[in-house]
Amino acid sequence: MHTTDLIIGEYVHRLPRSADEDALLAELTDAVQAGGGVVMLPTHQAHSRVAVLISPGVPVFIERTLIPDEQDDAETAGSVEVAEWADL
Repeated sequence: MHTTDLIIGEYVHRLPRSADEDALLAELTDAVQAGGGVVMLPTHQAHSRVAVLISPGVPVFIERTLIPDEQDDAETAGSVEVAEWADL
């Protein structure tokens, strides 16, 4: 299992596990390629909405942190994958 954070500038938004990361990345990429746009972010609460204005030059990171199962080795605990999606 893992958690995924979307980091835009100094803002950190934790994505719900049900979020379609590929679709969100496509929306972010489309906004950058269009010269900017508003992207709605999935939230943990149905009554909550988060919109972010994405524009070229704004660093956007997707950080996936693995959460180890009880059987996992200590080496995999807390490992992090980071991908920068700005300027696509």
